[in-house]
Formats: sequence, structure tokens, C-alpha cells
Amino acid sequence: MDLKIGSKLLGLRKKKGLTQDQLAERLGVSAPAVSKWETDTSYPDITLLGPLARALDTNVDTILQFEETLSDAQAVEKINTIVETTLKDGVESSERMLDELLHEFPNSVALKFNASVALDAFQMFFPTADDEAKKRWAARKKYLITEVHASGNGAYWQLATLQLANIAIKEERLDEAEQLLKTLPEHGADSTFAWSLLYLKKGEPLEALKTTQKRLYVLVRQAQSCLTTMLNPEVISDNGLQLEICETYKALDLLFGLGGMYDGMFLEVYLRMHRLEDAADYLDRYVDALLSEITLPKRNLFAPGLDIKESPASSRKELRKLLLKGLEEEPQYEELLNHPKGRKAVEKLKESLS
Repeated sequence: MDLKIGSKLLGLRKKKGLTQDQLAERLGVSAPAVSKWETDTSYPDITLLGPLARALDTNVDTILQFEETLSDAQAVEKINTIVETTLKDGVESSERMLDELLHEFPNSVALKFNASVALDAFQMFFPTADDEAKKRWAARKKYLITEVHASGNGAYWQLATLQLANIAIKEERLDEAEQLLKTLPEHGADSTFAWSLLYLKKGEPLEALKTTQKRLYVLVRQAQSCLTTMLNPEVISDNGLQLEICETYKALDLLFGLGGMYDGMFLEVYLRMHRLEDAADYLDRYVDALLSEITLPKRNLFAPGLDIKESPASSRKELRKLLLKGLEEEPQYEELLNHPKGRKAVEKLKESLS
């Protein structure tokens, strides 16, 4: 008998707030028996399925089918909760939550894709994690994205293909990456206009506005991502042109109100140009930006399409920690730290973290 209901029972018991001893007492069995059920070592007697379902506030069908329906929106909500937990309780707690969720809904393509996004968040929030953890996250992401791609799910197939291509490039499997990219349509279908027109036809102009605002935000962020890529000196080596790119990024940021973190870009370009005074000025500005409230997206352009909330203070503190770590450990900043204004900016940064 190949019935895997252990993780389902575990999740339902925890959701109910019961210990193994408490559940065992309600059913008239031993706590080790419950433990064996939850590890798929053995199964409940058929006569216990009804009482077990009632004790867990569910039904026998739910227990035996193991997986309930999970919508795309629910998958995103659950993964967002895990990412928020990462900032509050640390990555180990978040990894456990992610494992339990994937075991509870093993066939949810939406959950697998969004779980891969959470693994990327682990990498971003904990850049100093040990190599074993980073390798584990990368391997887990690759496995999940491969399963999403193999599912052929229309909502995620293109995104999964692109992710797999990126992984292949990173692993220098360039022929495989090229073949994956060739399977993508030249222009991905953008359904924004169609949805907006549909909502207008239905007499729902607010929904048309929300749909358009969400797409606008994505497109502006994509434009900024392209500009950031162009700042790579291996892509564009002309420092003068790179400063123009910084100015363009800044203009977009100010126009749409997207964070105000552009000073760090100017810092890097001026440092490569050996213009130490300018680099020190922008380091000081960057620190001040991280110490102030982060600019929020402009409501007249993005609300109500986006739920605009102020970033938590903890996220700004993490950014300051990452900046300080980079300044102190990366050799290219040594000369900058010896500059009077550069030293002053670093001291200001340290004070904010003390």
C-alpha cells in the first residue's frame, strides 16, 4: 500500500494546535502510534478515520486524498508569509515552513514556482550564509523549476523555461541554455489590453485601471533591470555612457517613486573612474538614503492596482548591513574608506546599526 498521508496529518494537527499526545488521547491510541502515522511508517486503522477526521476538523476524503486544491493566489499568499518569516525569525524557520508546505501540496505547480522565488529571497536576505546552504537552495530551486517546466502548465511554462535557461547559463551549459531560449515565443503574450477592454465592456473601469497599473509597474521595473544590466562594465565599458545610464535610472526612479536607491550606482561608476571625491559624495548620499524612509511608488500612478505599503524598518537595516559588509570586505573600496568623507559615511552607517 503506497499511501502517503503523514505530512497531511502533521499539518492538520499543527493547524488544530494539538500535540501528538493530545491527539492520541482523543483517539484512544498511543502517541508513538500518531508519530508513526505522521512519518508514514504505519497507517491509522480504518475504524479510526472518522474519529481522526473529526478530531482534526476535516473529513476522511481530505485525509485520504492528501492534497487539497490550492489556487495561484493562495500559493502566492503562503509563500509571501514564508518570506516575511525569513526577515523576522531567520532562514531555518522559513525552510521548515517551505518543506512542510511543499509536502502538503506536492502537485501544485503555482506553489513550486513561487517556492523557487522564496529560495531566491533566501539568497538575497542571507548573502553571508555558508556554501552548503547556498548550494542546497540552488539545487532545490533547480529541482522545483524543472518540475514546473515538465508540467507544461501554461501559466508558468514560459517563466520556468527562462529560469532554466538562466540556471544553464550560470552552470555554463550554454548549448542547453540556447535551446531553451529558442523554445520561447519571440514576444510573450501580454494580456493587459485584453483584460482592460473586457473589464470596460463589463462596466468595471476600476478593475481595468488596476490591471493596467500592475502591468505598468512590471514594465518600469523591467526597464530598470535592463539599465542595471547595462551598468556591468563587461557590457558597456564607456564610463561616460554609464553615467548617462545612471541618470536615466534616477529619472525613472524619481518619476515613478521606486525606492531612491540610485546613489549606489553613481558610487560604483565614479569609483571605476577613480574620481574619489565624487565617489565619496555619492557614498554619503547613499547612506543618507538608507537612513531615511524609502520612497514609495506614486499612488496616483499605481494605486489601487498595487497595495502600497511602507517597507519594514528591518529590511532597510538589512540593506545597511549588506552595504557595510561590502565596504569593509571588498578591496576596491579600500581607497574610498581612507577618504575623509568616505570614513565619515561609514561611521554614520555603523552608528545606525549599533
